Amino acid sequence: MTTENMKRTIYNICVILSGLMMMGALSGCSLDEQVYTQVDKGNYVKNAAQAESVLLGVYSKLGVDGVYGMNLSMIFDIPNDQAKAEGTTTVGTRQQASNAYSTTDAEVQESWAALYSGIYCANDFLETMEARMPEFAEKDLELANIYVAEAKVLRAIFYFELVRWFGHVPLITSTAMSYLHPSKFVQEDPVKVYEYIEKDLKEAVDALPWVGEDVRTNSAFRISKGTAYGLLAKVYATWAGYPLCDESKWENAAAAAATVITSGKHALIPSCKTLWTNCANNVWEPKESLLEVSYWSPQSTNTSSGRVGKWNGVTAQNGSIKGNYNIALYKVNPTFVGEWKDYDKDQRWGFAYADYKYTNATGKTCIERLKVNNEATDITFEMAMNENWLGWTNAWRSKYSSQLSPRKWDIEEFVKDENQLPDNNYSNVNWYVLRYADVLLLYAEALNEHYGKPTSEAYEAINQVRRRGFGVEDVTLPSAEADLPAGLSYEQFQQAVRDERSYELCYEGHRRQDLVRWGIYYETVQETYRKLMDWHETGPDYYIGALYTFKNKNELLPIPQREMDLCEQFDQNDGWK
Repeated sequence: MTTENMKRTIYNICVILSGLMMMGALSGCSLDEQVYTQVDKGNYVKNAAQAESVLLGVYSKLGVDGVYGMNLSMIFDIPNDQAKAEGTTTVGTRQQASNAYSTTDAEVQESWAALYSGIYCANDFLETMEARMPEFAEKDLELANIYVAEAKVLRAIFYFELVRWFGHVPLITSTAMSYLHPSKFVQEDPVKVYEYIEKDLKEAVDALPWVGEDVRTNSAFRISKGTAYGLLAKVYATWAGYPLCDESKWENAAAAAATVITSGKHALIPSCKTLWTNCANNVWEPKESLLEVSYWSPQSTNTSSGRVGKWNGVTAQNGSIKGNYNIALYKVNPTFVGEWKDYDKDQRWGFAYADYKYTNATGKTCIERLKVNNEATDITFEMAMNENWLGWTNAWRSKYSSQLSPRKWDIEEFVKDENQLPDNNYSNVNWYVLRYADVLLLYAEALNEHYGKPTSEAYEAINQVRRRGFGVEDVTLPSAEADLPAGLSYEQFQQAVRDERSYELCYEGHRRQDLVRWGIYYETVQETYRKLMDWHETGPDYYIGALYTFKNKNELLPIPQREMDLCEQFDQNDGWK
């Protein structure tokens, strides 16, 4: 199956049960969906090829708006110390991006429903495979076992997002459970949900192949053994942090990450820029990309394309770019990039922000152009940072407080013409869910937390990420310029890892959840507010998220009100009652 054909299958099949999805009651609580049965279950899944077609439909559930299409990847990731919503109001999607939503919020409901939809489809696929595999030809069984493992990893992903965003969720382990009366549903202890996720991932690793050892016809953008182990590391690191704080899981996190690292199957690709040109043009590099949502669309539709670069891209007026227009809701906090350590040496700094925009009149242009010493001058962010520069004025900081965008998602710069989608809402840019750099940083963090001090392996893991960022050609060799100083204490190394995760993974949907598991989300949002006021000096800094973020509330999303009304045994999350 070619890559394009595979994607057509993913986005057109709609999985056997798209509309039965979710829990007759619980999903019925969330959605009233018509049943779209494109495949007759009684006459399908007779062999591995048919099973793969259905499995790809389960994969498609990762890319919808409620999961990584927009909500969990972009709008609910804000506010944090890196980003804020564009504008000064909580109108429209700014409501979600500023923590100003309520228990009846449509996007909260959408994410809950989308995640359970994915779980239902994974459950149904696994049950179908259990029933049909005894009839498969011998030659199909190896592939079928891999497909079963992939479905378990997908189910684990959906549950992982549910438990870390919503906290107290029902554990639905079969399609039959989905049709219970709403009064029968109960919220499971989060520990039990984590144990179920752990079980799925551990069972999957035995059947999954490593990258390069695949018997699948086309393994592009598919789950591998490295994916499952990398996810295990992330799950354990989250389990070890707030709110469960089971520190025994740090050892497990380190072991899972070490398995990926010592496998020799994964590595950092040489160039930071290549990361963004790859995902912008549907180029899969499996050494670094452990899990990536791949979008493909022959036209603009909300089932086969995503919003990457449109909602989190560079500001662009209508008709000023090949993609027509960018909503550009997701804005960069100038204090984040302004306080970046070693920014003059770190190549990642230049991809973290765009101090330019696209207009109909000039195309790509600077955010602000003013007369300096009677000469028209393009004001760069570096000028706005430098109070000692002769032409510096505080007014320029006001401009940069509200107009910096993430450059990683500049579709005009990185997307080739053949992959451009001229649409105001949708693009064909992929979304990284898990990169090898993330695993290296999780490994460094887990070792430091488990041993109470950084080990040599922890130093090597974080230094490899830093070396790539500093442009070192061979990241396995020491670099006096890039490497952290030796002899750091536990606290110093902990902060170094947190800084490095911020630099390496900025605007990739990880920051809010990192701050939550470190137990510092509220404090960081409020400190960011104070820093922005100092940066801005002349008035409101437009960081409205700080006004709606509260301790022991916004670490979790609320249980959707519709679920609360119908499922009488549910208890609302703290702070949302």
